[in-house]
Amino acid sequence: MDEEKNELEELKAQCEEYLAGWKRAQADYANFKKDMEKERVEIYKYANEHLASDILPAIDQFETAISFTPDISALPDQEQEKLKNWLVGLHAVRDIWEQVFQTVGLSKVRETGEFDPEIHEAVKEEESEQESGTIISVQLSGWKLKDKLLRPAKVIISK
Repeated sequence: MDEEKNELEELKAQCEEYLAGWKRAQADYANFKKDMEKERVEIYKYANEHLASDILPAIDQFETAISFTPDISALPDQEQEKLKNWLVGLHAVRDIWEQVFQTVGLSKVRETGEFDPEIHEAVKEEESEQESGTIISVQLSGWKLKDKLLRPAKVIISK
């Protein structure tokens, strides 16, 4: 009878050990599923990161081109009209780009106010009437994809 009781106790202990192992495996699997879901969400959230980074130089050049729009007031009316239409088209393209940026969560970094080392890179300091550490000008726009910094804004700040 003691032998049967000991065997029963051993079997009971073995069952409890198997049950504990099964519960650990179940918990590990649940944690694995949570981790995979979190990773999937991160991948989806930043799926456009490489594409966005690759097109930033083209966006920069486009903005630079628009900033150098020549004065056309001295041209004949017919030439002015052609160039005005061309400029309207360029601005329409920029508007489309901006709509796409909003859709994918791409936005410019703040380019005014106080220097923030988290989103700005100071490329130069200059004497200015503004308070020390204030952004005077932007050399290259900074960009974020959702809440992730792709490129800091390169700025000149006041001394």
